[in-house]
Amino acid sequence: MTEATKARSPVVRVIFDGQGPDSLACDTTLRPMPDGSWVMVMLGGGHTEPLPQNRIFLTRSTDQGRTWSPVAPLDLHVPRQGPVTALVPSELMVHNGRCTLFVATHDGTFGHWQEWLTHSDDACRTWSPLAPAPGKLRDRTFIRNHIVTRDGRILLPFQHYNRVKTPPVAISQGRLFSAPTDPRNGVLMSEDGGQTWTLYGDIRLTGDDDYHGWAENSIVELADGRIAMLIRADRLGGVLYYAESTDGGRTWPAYARKTEIPNPGSKATLYGLGGDTVALLHNPNPHHRSPLALWISYDGLETWPYRQVLVSESCDGPEGLLNYPDGFISADRRTLHFAFDDNRHRAVYVGADLPVF
Repeated sequence: MTEATKARSPVVRVIFDGQGPDSLACDTTLRPMPDGSWVMVMLGGGHTEPLPQNRIFLTRSTDQGRTWSPVAPLDLHVPRQGPVTALVPSELMVHNGRCTLFVATHDGTFGHWQEWLTHSDDACRTWSPLAPAPGKLRDRTFIRNHIVTRDGRILLPFQHYNRVKTPPVAISQGRLFSAPTDPRNGVLMSEDGGQTWTLYGDIRLTGDDDYHGWAENSIVELADGRIAMLIRADRLGGVLYYAESTDGGRTWPAYARKTEIPNPGSKATLYGLGGDTVALLHNPNPHHRSPLALWISYDGLETWPYRQVLVSESCDGPEGLLNYPDGFISADRRTLHFAFDDNRHRAVYVGADLPVF
């Protein structure tokens, strides 16, 4: 019997079940707060994305995920991007008692796209005015899940696009889309607790300057100080791509390489469990965003002997999508807590046991 077959069934609770006209649930991000509560932020507003109606919503649990407050839009001081400004959350960093939310604004099509940040010192109850995100690549950039290295540096992975395709094209459900094109990946590094930042890396997926697709990345520190990065790659073989820095995040290859980890073109998240033990939360299917599974490597992403399906299919049936899982490891490293969106209209909490190691 494998470790996966001995694991208890995950705890699953629906946080939000959207009904029109504002049914969207997307980009779910679950974080523990300095006051002991949990917060989940997500993209909502309208029935899909991108739309001009898109906003950032928040819900809170004070009983470790059993119950949740009604989702409510954040009251942010937003600079206008023309007649409307859509909002997208890209990372919620909790560090030294301060919450920092990274926010993208755009015109409803991903045109005029910029990345910002806002701080909260009261566990995400009030927020500072939006300020430009750090680094020189603020335009057409998403900041992704941060890590803190063993020597105390903060690393923020980023996905940047050299341009978007204009004018926007019409796609499904009444959407107009300015396709993000020529993605580059890297990290922003702070050695002074977030006061100043330096940008490292210009990692490409292909040599095609006209390649377009999302390139969400996730990073983890390995036992010897290497920083491993997995990158989503749309329409490039149905697998995740890999890049590695051997000097703590300062030097990166020009190109990422293919892995054998199946992925349909969807965000995946890495979690360091100590040494070379790493958890991966993802869709292990080259063609479809289901199931949702937890894989664990004990040798620094070389092999993945532990594989457990956490959610087999959407509540809407086998054609439904299980999207963008994101959360945190419990302090005792026994549980993975995360949220995901079920077919873009349900936000769902999952608590999954981790194997003993």
